[in-house]
Amino acid sequence: MQYQIKTESQRNTAVLDLSNAELPAVMTLGKWKKNRSAEQNALSHVWYAQVAAKLREDTAAGVKGFCKLHFGIPILRTDIDFSQMYDSTIKTLSYEQKIKIMTFPDLFPVTSLMKTDQLSMYLEQIQHHYADRVQLCFPNEPI
Repeated sequence: MQYQIKTESQRNTAVLDLSNAELPAVMTLGKWKKNRSAEQNALSHVWYAQVAAKLREDTAAGVKGFCKLHFGIPILRTDIDFSQMYDSTIKTLSYEQKIKIMTFPDLFPVTSLMKTDQLSMYLEQIQHHYADRVQLCFPNEPI
């Protein structure tokens, strides 16, 4: 289970669930971080389109699927719960099946699960991966 604890009531619920948990158990506790920003989300979609337009190897949706699989999944797999869920549902599929799942809108969320620091890392990895073939620009920045 994962909790976002912002109130005393939520804290009490989490403590009760923890005290009733079957042992052995694993618990991860951390400071709450803000979810991704609208600006980061918009930038990722601009970049998917830029890569697709420049390379003409795939659609923007295809580029998004590739990036989610190659950059987003490794970032999210640092979380034990996500890693276990991914391993039990996606890991054993073929590469082609994974790409198809990542490309299909809203079927397997990746970037929408990220915090701002994770999405920053994701964007940096995209920029680095395509650096020698595409000059990724920020919106309203001249090319």
